[in-house]
Amino acid sequence: MTTLITKRLPYLATTERMLSSLGPVVYAEDISAATLRAAARDATIVIATKGAVIDDDLLDAAPKVRVIAAPTAGYEWIDVSAATRRGIPVIANTGAAADSVASFAVGVVLAFSRRIVAADRALRSGQPWSEVRARYATVGQAIGTDLTNATVGIVGLGHIGRKVAEKLAIIRPRRIVGYDPYVTADDAQRLGVELGSDLLTVARQSDVLLVHVPLVPATRHLINREVIAALGADALLVNCSRGEVVDEPALIEALRTGQLGGAALDVFTEEPLPANSPLLGLDNVILTPHIAGVTRESDEVRAREIAERILTCLDGTRPVGLVNPEVWPPSAAWNRDQATAS
Repeated sequence: MTTLITKRLPYLATTERMLSSLGPVVYAEDISAATLRAAARDATIVIATKGAVIDDDLLDAAPKVRVIAAPTAGYEWIDVSAATRRGIPVIANTGAAADSVASFAVGVVLAFSRRIVAADRALRSGQPWSEVRARYATVGQAIGTDLTNATVGIVGLGHIGRKVAEKLAIIRPRRIVGYDPYVTADDAQRLGVELGSDLLTVARQSDVLLVHVPLVPATRHLINREVIAALGADALLVNCSRGEVVDEPALIEALRTGQLGGAALDVFTEEPLPANSPLLGLDNVILTPHIAGVTRESDEVRAREIAERILTCLDGTRPVGLVNPEVWPPSAAWNRDQATAS
């Protein structure tokens, strides 16, 4: 049984070790379509890293594939329909780094609200201490705020959104509101979250809005011009999900004109963020390079978790993170022993 990992990433060394007992683990030289087709020809397992397109063309060239897995929570580069038509389970690493992402998201909220990043930038720019301190310690200027009088909104109450709610409860904002069409009001209440009837209602109520949803057709530009306008001139938008979930041009316009107070963005429509992105010239934005879920500890957890989910799947048990449950149980036996024999 051959495992193909589409890109050599340091943390996936643990995944490689865990799967090596099944057979050889190989890496693609690059993620071009032609290279991936050739590399996947004899693969039973495909671990598809971000950007490695897994579609009909590739699967036609790789008839032995039994499992496709994304080592991340996101999996939008995998054509799930193409896999489903062939009865191939697709596994995402949902929830594996939830605590790390949640800690990061709450951290940037605190950094923005307490003006930590802005004050740091000002001091490093050479501005006099007295001027910087006066600006960030004087009511009516740029003094920070606590969250105890704020309403914090969470869009998406899955693994990460729930962790965010737990961490926010320690800070004790005035209210925590949320939007998730797949969560009941009772479930939200157990999290300490008031469930809103729709996204606009939650946006209008929120001083801070954190976005934690997967990128699927229904969530592309979920945070659109109307939602951004509903937030208001003093609000903060935090996006640690996927860049395409937010209408980036609308966001930039709102930040430029003062329609929105600020944003903390870990993800972008185009990554790497282009050097000419208008976001880089805005003072009311905290920008980070897609690192919310990345820590020494979370890397190890993610590497182990995706390997365990694959092994569970091959043993005939429905894995955590199964994206296409309609293929389960598989129509034909293809467990670990049979896959190895093939």
